[in-house]
Formats: sequence, structure tokens, C-alpha cells
Amino acid sequence: MGSSSTPEPPPLDDATLVALDEVEEGEAILAQQADTGEVAHEATLGGEEAGGGRGWATAAWGAPGFAWLGFFLLAPLIFIVLVSFWTRTDIGFSKTWTLDNYSQLFHDQTYWHNMLTSFETSLIAVFLCLLIGFPVAYFLALKVEKMQYQIGLFVVALAPFWTSFLTRSVAWTYPLMGREGALNQVLTKLGVSSLDDPLFDIGFSTTSVRLAMVQLYVLFMVTPLFFNLSQLDRTALEAARDLGGNWFSTFRAVILPQIMPGVVIGSIFIFVLTMGEYGTVTVIGGNGVSSVGTIVQSKVVAIQYPQGAASAVLLLLALVVGVFVITRFANLRKEL
Repeated sequence: MGSSSTPEPPPLDDATLVALDEVEEGEAILAQQADTGEVAHEATLGGEEAGGGRGWATAAWGAPGFAWLGFFLLAPLIFIVLVSFWTRTDIGFSKTWTLDNYSQLFHDQTYWHNMLTSFETSLIAVFLCLLIGFPVAYFLALKVEKMQYQIGLFVVALAPFWTSFLTRSVAWTYPLMGREGALNQVLTKLGVSSLDDPLFDIGFSTTSVRLAMVQLYVLFMVTPLFFNLSQLDRTALEAARDLGGNWFSTFRAVILPQIMPGVVIGSIFIFVLTMGEYGTVTVIGGNGVSSVGTIVQSKVVAIQYPQGAASAVLLLLALVVGVFVITRFANLRKEL
């Protein structure tokens, strides 16, 4: 019997060889992907470490600004809230906590009447500023083609704001809207009215205060609308016109959705500024017009700090509610 020998494997056909080659190629690809994943993981860890470093750098840059806001904005607000719970005395106030300040305000019809009047004035100012400011912003952004002309005209619109609001308020009260002001002088020369019986005798009145607020704050509406309209997609306007849309349908479908952030921002500025206004009311309205801002100011002047602080806190809550309602008209975080 001959010695046993290991049988030789049968020869591999071409199909089997091709399959083995594909398996080896797949293993090589998996190994390469594993190496790439490790490199990417290390890069990610390095990026996270670098991002952490950048985060600390950003926090360091922002710390002075946050400190400034905390000291000059948050701290006074907290102090006003605390003072609103103090007790008024004959010689000033004591730090004895009480709710009498708010109880008196809730039963003060004069305060709530002025709150309602101030709210109405703010709504009128927002509406008129939007009515006046949109055509101005639309003309500057879409009708003036050259950038230098846009900037130049915008600076012209900004020119009245180079003077203080108090100077503009005084100019509005006496030389312009007074009984013998420029408006009635022109109407007299035109024969429309006379100085003895003026057509527009609105000095020291609520109407004059509201018109002055529109003149004083209209640029706060023009500015955000101008920048929103400057970024408007012109191709969308052309497409709307090509599809047969008139100006109103184009405005409603194309322009309005894109300018809503500007409308909301301008409305917030004007609402907040006019709701607590007392300087313009005092100068233009004189002793005949009051607002919730003048009430707060009068209590502070009379050293009734707890009542004045409580009045300011309720005004702040009204502003927060108003701003919240205005922001419901547009998602600023998404659209900006």
C-alpha cells in the first residue's frame, strides 16, 4: 500500500476567483473607512476642544457688555420692583414691605384712564408712522436705483434727528402748531382762516401731542422698512408681474411677508417709546394733557418713590404684554 498523500484541492473556476477578489476588495474598503472614521473622530474631538476655547474667548469679549447691561438695566429694574413694595411715610419712605402701593393703584381711576389714553396714543402713533413711513422706505429702496442716492436721501430723512427731541418738541409747539404758528400764518395768507379764528388751534392738546409723536418717531419705522425693502427679491416682484398680478396682489403675496420683520421691529420701538413718553407730553401738552409717564414722573418729583415705582412696574408689565402681542405677527428669529 503506498504512502497516503493529501488530496489536492480542485482548481478554482473563474467565477470563484472573481468572488474572492470582490471579498478582498470589500475588506480593504471597510478597513479604509475604519481608518477614516478614527481620523474624523480625532478631528471632532480636536474641534470640540477648539470650540470650547472659542467659547471662552467669546464669553470674555461679551462679559463687559453683559456687565454694563446688568448694572445699568437689570439692577435698576430690580431696584424699582423692590422699592414698589416699600412703605411711604411723611418724611419719605421706609423699607417695610407692603402691598398698599399696588392696592391704591388698582383703585386709582385717574391712573388707569391715563394708561388707556397712553395705549391709544401709542396705537395711533404706530399706525400713522407705518402709514407715512412705508411709502418713504418703498421709494428709497425700490424707486431710487443708485446706492449713493439712496444713502443721500436717507441721510436727509435722518437730518431732523441730529437735534434733541426736546428742541423739536418746542419747535413743534410754538413756531409750527401754535395759535399764531407757521401753519395758521400760511392759512391766513391763503385766506382759509384768520388768526382770530384759526382753523388749526391744536396747541397744548392731545391731538398736537399725538401728531408730534408721529413726527418725532416716524424714522424708527422708516429705518427697518428701508433695510427690509432693500433686501427684497426683485425677481419675485418681476415674476408676480409676469403672472398678471396687480400692485395690491404683489404687495400682499410678495412684499408684505418679507417686510413683516421690519414692521414688527418698528412697531416695538414706537410702541415702547410713546407708551412711557412724558417729556413730549409735558412740553407740547402743557398742563392740559397727561399720560401714564407724567403720572410716574409727578410721583417721583413729589418724593413718593414707592407709588412711583409701583406705577412704573405696572407700566412695564403693560409694555411687556404689548411687545408680546406685536411679536406674534412675525417670527423674528426665523425670518431675520
